[in-house]
Amino acid sequence: MTSQNMPPPPQPVPGGKGKNRKLIYVAIAVVLVIIVIIAIGASMNGSQNNSNNTNNTPHTYSITISSSGTVQSLSPGYYYYMNFTVPSSATSASISGSYTSSADVNAYILTPTQFGQFTQNPGGNGYVWTSGDNQGATISANLSPGQYSLVFYNSNLITSDTISIANSIVLYYTT
Repeated sequence: MTSQNMPPPPQPVPGGKGKNRKLIYVAIAVVLVIIVIIAIGASMNGSQNNSNNTNNTPHTYSITISSSGTVQSLSPGYYYYMNFTVPSSATSASISGSYTSSADVNAYILTPTQFGQFTQNPGGNGYVWTSGDNQGATISANLSPGQYSLVFYNSNLITSDTISIANSIVLYYTT
């Protein structure tokens, strides 16, 4: 074999080997950056979807104001009250339950302003809800966010009274 029959060995292009290597590194870096951007975008979309699902899914809560079987004595002209709050985040709220009494009693749901007026002049002011003067009632009212008092008032000035919670008085609200 003579050297004339063999193809000549490839000749390096000046700066070619280093230039190709740099292009490969740049291409790899660009691909990695694109992958990272896509991964971050998918992650952010996923977290936004999760937070939107959490915010759009209503949650209902219940708080027992007074349990079934609770008994409270009321002296003549006295009242018994329980404070509760409907959170400002509530989109809807209601209270329900029932009670019986040994004599006529007024039950009220009052705002703080109404309760302040009530303490000065029981039974003579506004209210959110009232049972009227009777020996028991079903409590049922829709409420807005805010503070309230559930009041049982013995307007009789001679006879003591006993109140028994027949069905738990429960506040339900949705956020």
